[in-house]
Amino acid sequence: MIKISIIEDIDEVRQGLKYLIDADPEISVIKTYKKAETFIDSFPLLTIPDIILMDIGLPGISGIEATPIIKKDYPHIAILILTIFEEEEKILNAIQAGATGYILKNTKPGELISQIKSIHIGGSPISPTIASTILQEFRKETVTKDKKDYNLTPRENEVLRAIVEGLTYREISKRYNIAASTVKKHILHIYRKLEVNSKVEFMKKVMDENLI
Repeated sequence: MIKISIIEDIDEVRQGLKYLIDADPEISVIKTYKKAETFIDSFPLLTIPDIILMDIGLPGISGIEATPIIKKDYPHIAILILTIFEEEEKILNAIQAGATGYILKNTKPGELISQIKSIHIGGSPISPTIASTILQEFRKETVTKDKKDYNLTPRENEVLRAIVEGLTYREISKRYNIAASTVKKHILHIYRKLEVNSKVEFMKKVMDENLI
């Protein structure tokens, strides 16, 4: 069972998310909060969530400000930012603060559930529009370099391109007709060969070294 905490100040949104998530037999919302401070003030946690679904525009401490505070005490909690904001600065700040993924509130319910499950098995979901914004930012700093050979296999190159497009494990699995567990292995191999530890590091290296 995947344990979820929700930090969202709008009652209707918070309750709707809880209803949606609890409807899936593999996921359970253990607690909801209106403010990040309320969650932080409850440390040490009696029950530690696997994933926190958190808004950015919270009263008091924002979701971006709360992320490094939470990660300092609980580095293994995955934080999925769910927001209406598409501004480049907010996106980059959230990911640099330690968010595991960043998706928009207009994401379809079924896709949101898929993203949560993707995070739980090690993914870093980013909406395609968000991925595009990150790539544009990285391109501003890109300097033309000789393309380095990381000895990626043809399949690993395909998966690399799919990650850059913002596809989830499930979508990559469907595109190439391979198991999700195989996708995860490919991504682990790619990260190891590129010597990166996060999706942000991965995407920056891809753009800096013109790997696509």
